[in-house]
Amino acid sequence: MKRTRSFFRTASSSTILCASLALLSLTAISGCDERAARDSLETGQALLSLSAIPDDVSCVRVTAAGEFRSSVSDFDVVPGTTFSQSLTGLPVGAVVFSANAYAGACTTVTKSTIPAWLSDEKTVTLVQGKSSSVTLTLYKNGRANVTVEFADQEDGGPDARPATSARDGGTRG
Repeated sequence: MKRTRSFFRTASSSTILCASLALLSLTAISGCDERAARDSLETGQALLSLSAIPDDVSCVRVTAAGEFRSSVSDFDVVPGTTFSQSLTGLPVGAVVFSANAYAGACTTVTKSTIPAWLSDEKTVTLVQGKSSSVTLTLYKNGRANVTVEFADQEDGGPDARPATSARDGGTRG
């Protein structure tokens, strides 16, 4: 039976592990892997700034959708205060921003949670290495139960007349 030495037993092994992890993260950034380099270098940033957070808002979700990838960020906020946060790692190029605000904490928000507030979408061009400002206006989310009914009636209006044929000379009978 062959005995193996534990990698984590000595300080020098731990140092090697840390150095390997650091080297691995630098490799992805330095461009040894073309896709990893492109993804790490092609990121944009924007500043999120909220003023006068309403009483019924505890969570704000910001979505930034680019051509090839999207970023969704959740922020727990305190009603009656202001909030400012830098959004990093965003796609570059034409990016569609939108936001929703929820009454509950972000940890309770699911795909089926209905937002209390929502914004229209806004397209902003993000450039690598440059911070952009994005202004989104949130609107109260109205809710209604809408019923649609179909009336079963004959089609026709006031000009509708019985059909005539050439066989009977075009007379109505």
